[in-house]
This record gives sequence, structure tokens and C-alpha cells, in this order.
Amino acid sequence: MPVLGGILALCVLAGLVNHASHETALPFDPHEATIEGIHRAFESGSLTCVELVSFYLRRIAAYEDAGPRLNAITTLHPAPLEAAAALDAKARRGGPTGPLHCIPVLLKDNIDTRDMATSNGSVILKDAVPPEDAFIVKRLKAAGALILGKASMGEFAGGSYNTIDGQTLNPFRFSRATGGSSSGSAAAVSADLAVLAVGTDTSTSVRGPAAFTGVVGLRPTTGLISRGGIAPKNLLFDTAGPIARTVRDAAILLNALAAPDPADPLSVDVFSRYPAAGKAGGGYADFTGDLRSDAMRGARLGVVEDFFGGDPEIDALGRAALEKMEALGATLVRVRLDAELLDVYVQNATRNIRRIADYRFRPDWEAYLARFGDGVPRTTAEFVKIYESQVAASPLPVEASVLDLLKRSLATSPADARYRELVEKTLPRGTALKLAMFDRYKLDALVFPYQPAFAPRIENPVRHVEDPTYVPARERPNPATLAGYSSVGFPGVVVPMGYGTHGLPMGISFMARPYAERRMLGFAYAYEQATRHRRPSPLLPPLPRPPA
Repeated sequence: MPVLGGILALCVLAGLVNHASHETALPFDPHEATIEGIHRAFESGSLTCVELVSFYLRRIAAYEDAGPRLNAITTLHPAPLEAAAALDAKARRGGPTGPLHCIPVLLKDNIDTRDMATSNGSVILKDAVPPEDAFIVKRLKAAGALILGKASMGEFAGGSYNTIDGQTLNPFRFSRATGGSSSGSAAAVSADLAVLAVGTDTSTSVRGPAAFTGVVGLRPTTGLISRGGIAPKNLLFDTAGPIARTVRDAAILLNALAAPDPADPLSVDVFSRYPAAGKAGGGYADFTGDLRSDAMRGARLGVVEDFFGGDPEIDALGRAALEKMEALGATLVRVRLDAELLDVYVQNATRNIRRIADYRFRPDWEAYLARFGDGVPRTTAEFVKIYESQVAASPLPVEASVLDLLKRSLATSPADARYRELVEKTLPRGTALKLAMFDRYKLDALVFPYQPAFAPRIENPVRHVEDPTYVPARERPNPATLAGYSSVGFPGVVVPMGYGTHGLPMGISFMARPYAERRMLGFAYAYEQATRHRRPSPLLPPLPRPPA
């Protein structure tokens, strides 16, 4: 279990595990359960919210706090069974509380919750409780969701290691990482420790972990989900995103998350531009509207050939996925990225675009810190000092990349001419190049394997795992940054497309124009339903039923 909260947290957890005996021999099997299946069980009387939450607490006790110790969860809800009982009582009085009634959701630990700390993966913030819930947390609660806890994350939204939990393990092979930085969010959903999770994606931090752990991960158009109450990484590109085991569950979660927030001007602007087609009650889009098995019929999909050639097994999985899409009625169009797009926005994006975009990190981060009470450092300089003087010599020292970000931010500013050029010229140019590609080939979406290699072996300040099965990818362009680095973030979704020789999953990705989430999700759903590649990790089997 996490370092957070020390002995007190362990005592609380022990009490919760004892309470798990509330889970009786259920006629409904919660393993790999979906929202729809859970709600049918509630309606039939074969399942209660308390029984469902008890099931997940047992899984957490077995695989998060014992067994492999996945390090996927930093903090549990302080009283999850009491919260579940309250939802049961409300349902008895007036029916389900909303479309996510009693659906256990984990939140990446950079999303504010007023009853749990929001650590950002940093031991410095392990006890920092924000004054109010993030906008999306209020939306989730209004939809009836049960916030089960906070998922572990790469520190300061980078990687899959932090100074509270250490390293998150991949449920399919414990010597491999999950990708980052929504490491715990993806690992927990993959390991069946919750039904849903919310991550955040600045470069690839929802879709990457989803691809490596065999689940569905969605990055929406930037601004479709409010950033209010979420710790900033880079507000030019930051967005929260759903993580689920099925496309339908991801779409239902997106329905709850997406709404205009007056406190986030970009959110208001995006909703003012969002196409009227497909809007549901309240004026918001219904992202389940195109989830049909025939949704791919007549679609033109651009196959990005630049993103093949990294690993022969991934290439084979990708080619098989494309054959299935053709069988489903899609027209496949071979696409090569424009030389400028490939060079600036894919191959060199992290070295150039991302580092210049980070010039705004310090003022955004310090504005976020100002919301917290006493005892929380107020400046980036204070974080550097604490990391170097105290955390560096601790059992879980800070990674060099975290200090690099903080120190760079002390020497840079968004007033810099390079930052202004990025915002005024480079990012709009990226948007124009991407839209021109969609127009030139008359595309409905791009499609490609999401990574050129399977999950990497674990390497961090305290742990290096040798894995004889690990083979690095051939040098190929990495598609991860293609959606995000433009003046308008393009939506992208990752869906399981199969498994390699050593049991590691990989995802296929669809990327659409801005504001085209609904149709893109339709493509993902049609492919998912025709292939059914998602499977649970054999390393984390179903637990024996508790005695009645």
C-alpha cells in the first residue's frame, strides 16, 4: 500500500479489508464487469453497491497491497463501504442516482478531491488536501459515481515512478513498466481494481499506459474536459481522459466528464464550437450515439505507414487489425506524413515543442499551489530545495527528469520570444498541416499501432529489472505526440489489438479531427466488437468467493 498516510492509512485499510466479508456469494460475477452489466445486476436485485465495492476492496487487498504489489493506487476513499451503503439507500428511496450510479472510479492523483490528498505523485504533497473538488469530480459525483480513490502517477506527470509509491508494475508482466504518466489509472483498470479511471494526457499519458496494459484510453479534443482543479503540466496541451475496459464504458464516462466550465475559458470556447449533431439533453454531446457494429462502413481511414517497422510482432498485429477494418467496410488509404509534420511535430516534438511549451510551467504551477492551505510549499524554488536537501537521500529519491523540469522553469518564462513564436506560429502551423492531411486524403480518421515497441522494462532511480524477453524497437517515429502538439489538440483513442509472444498487449489508435470524438469512438467500438481482444491478465486471476 502507499507510503501516504503511514501507519494510520495501513490501519484504515486493514479495517476495510475486514469489512470485505460483506461480499457474499453473488449470483452476479463482477470480474471484468461493465457499467451496463453492473446496472442490470442492481436492477435485478442480484447485486448491491456494498457488495460491488467489497469485491474491489478484496482485489485491491490481494494484488495492490499484497501479491505483486502493483503500486497502482496511492490513496483509498476514507470510507468506501459507508459511501456505498449511502448509494444503496438512495437507490432504494428513489432509484439510481445517475448514469454512473455506484460505479467505482479511480482518479489520477493530480485531480483535486476535497476529502483526499492530491499529491501529483510527489512525497512533498502526500498530505496536501485541496479546498474543493475539481470540476470533473463534481460532475462524476453528480452522475452517481463512487470515487474509490486516487491512482498512482508518474511524478509531476512524467513516467511511471514517484516518490510516494515507487514504480507501478504492468499487470501483464511485472518486470515491465506501464508507460506514463497515468500509470496507476491504466494498471488499476487493467487489473480489475476498479471499473473506470480518469487519467490526464499532455503528450501521451492516457493513451500510452492504455496501450501497454490492454485497456481503452481516450484523449479528447483539448478543452472538451475542463482542466479546473487539475494540477497543470502544460496547459497548452493538458486534458483529462477516460480509461476503461470497453469503448462503451469510456464513452459513458466521457459523457459525465465533458461539460463547459466557466472557470476554464478553453472549455467554454470548445463547447461553443462543438458541432450540434449528436447533442443530448443539456446541450452536451452524447458520445455513445455512434457506438454501432457497422459504424466503420463507408469510412475512409488513413493508415500512417511511417509508424510501422518498429517491431515485427506489432506490425503483424497492426496489419491484422487493418484487414479486419476492411472487412467491416472501411476504405484504407496509405498515408505518409508531410516531411515538416514528421520532423517538427513527431520526431523532434519532445525536444523542441514540449520544452518550449514548458516555459509556462512555473507560473501555472504556482497559481495552482496558491489554492492549498498552510504547510504546502508555494514556489517552484521551494520544491527544488526540498527535493535536493531531503528527498534525494530518501528510500525513494526523485528522478532527474522532475528536477530538470523544475529547474528549467526557474530560468524560463512565457514572456520569452521563443514561447510566443511557439504559440503564435508553430502550433497553428501544426494544426494546419494535420487538417490539410485529412482534407488531402478525404479522411475520417487516421489509424496506426500506438507504439513501435511493447512495454519497456523497468528502469528508475531505485529499480532496474533485467528482462531477457525485452527487445527494443527499431528506430522508428513514435506516434504518441501527433495528436497533442498543435493549437487545437486532436482526439485520439487506443483500443486493444492483441498480444505479443510474451503476453504483452498493444493497442491500435484512431485519431480524428477536432470535435469528432463521437464518430471516432464509433470506429473504435466497431473494431472492438468484431475482435474482442481485451482479456484480463493471467497473473491476476479471479479470487475465490468469500464464504457466505
